[in-house]
Amino acid sequence: MNIQQAKDSIRDAVTAYLSKDAAGNYMIPRSRQRPLMVMGAPGLGKTAIMSQIASEMGIGYVSYTITHHTRQSAIGLPIIEKHVYDNEECSITRYTMSEIIASVHDMIESRGYEEGILFIDEINCVSETLAPAMLDLLQNKKFGPHRIPDGWILVAAGNPPEYNSSARTFDIATQDRIRVVEVEPDTEVWMRYAMSSGVHDAITFYLQVKPENLLRVERTIDGTSFVTPRGWEDLSTVMKEYDRGGMTVNIDLISQYIRDPEIASEFSRYLDFHRRYKEEYDVDSILSGNATEPPSGDAEEKMALTSVMIGRLNSEAETGMDLAFVSSELSMSDSVEGMVSKMRDRMEDNIDPDTKRACSLMLSVLKDAKDIDDVRKTIDERLVSVKRTFDAHLRNAVEYMRSGFGNGQETVSLLVGLIDCYNVVMFSDPDGPLYGYNDELLSSGRNRRIMDMLEGA
Repeated sequence: MNIQQAKDSIRDAVTAYLSKDAAGNYMIPRSRQRPLMVMGAPGLGKTAIMSQIASEMGIGYVSYTITHHTRQSAIGLPIIEKHVYDNEECSITRYTMSEIIASVHDMIESRGYEEGILFIDEINCVSETLAPAMLDLLQNKKFGPHRIPDGWILVAAGNPPEYNSSARTFDIATQDRIRVVEVEPDTEVWMRYAMSSGVHDAITFYLQVKPENLLRVERTIDGTSFVTPRGWEDLSTVMKEYDRGGMTVNIDLISQYIRDPEIASEFSRYLDFHRRYKEEYDVDSILSGNATEPPSGDAEEKMALTSVMIGRLNSEAETGMDLAFVSSELSMSDSVEGMVSKMRDRMEDNIDPDTKRACSLMLSVLKDAKDIDDVRKTIDERLVSVKRTFDAHLRNAVEYMRSGFGNGQETVSLLVGLIDCYNVVMFSDPDGPLYGYNDELLSSGRNRRIMDMLEGA
């Protein structure tokens, strides 16, 4: 299954495990709550979906990469105690509580999460000294003598042996006690995520042309070359910062993230194409409605232009969603100090990146504020302005494509790409241009993307 299907499957499993009867007892007893094992290539987003699930369900989340731990930190340290057996005092070995189990208890005490997910990453890549403890964890949900608290679901992740030489295969007794969720790379699913998350438009452009290069691992006599979705996303982050700072992204930088020389070189060439297309098409003029020449060019050129416009509009919608969050929160507060305290507490919790960014915006807005009414008025005015500009830009982008291609595939591709962006859909009003174009160009049962996204929100 792809990463979205894996996320849905894990969320359903956690929901089932946490379901209770009228007396407050778990419908599926602890002994039947099999740990979930997510297996897949590195960089597919296995770790990311775990915190997302916990955040969306409003439950706790504790995460550990087990290969970063020693046997002592994972299991606990031995201590010697005295005990009397048959009238004879004996020295016996006890163990301090595992750091990992203690972190779950800390989460319960500090944040009040009686239920949650304990996520253990790289569980099948541990050293020989930790391997027995991992089997005990999967089979009995405990480290040493200390159990995972009831209400906390164990989810683990690992890489198949073809991606990690240190990976081990669990015995049948262990496999018979876990649920395995196998994740396969799916470029189409990842591209929807990438566009919605604002991954650099040069990367989405390249992977639209070369979708097979989202994930590749090859072993040769010269070593292992690889490229992963994580590598593309991390490269995107640094590329956007380089763009803001006026620095040049070259092959040396690309090769630090894309560890396949052939793909790194090819992407570098496509990046040059992308820069040239951006220079030839004045996107600011297009979005403002002042473009004089209709679009033209070959398929790659059209794809590059589409990716740039989607990236710009998604960024505007992202800003609008942040402002909408701030406006909503301010409407329920009567003091600057109270809102600052609330946002700081929220930042310490397990929240998704969008909420974290919005909370950061709130804190920056309130940094030197004195009167919350003045702040509220300023934010609401900014929100109205951003909404008006966004709607105008979206309309101009679609009409620009129609000026050259009518209602053909190029225009439809732009619209479908926009509808794949969560922020664009959620920031658009039902009577705004996005919904209007959806009804005009994509409806009649052929496309339900907007409704699907709203229902899954």
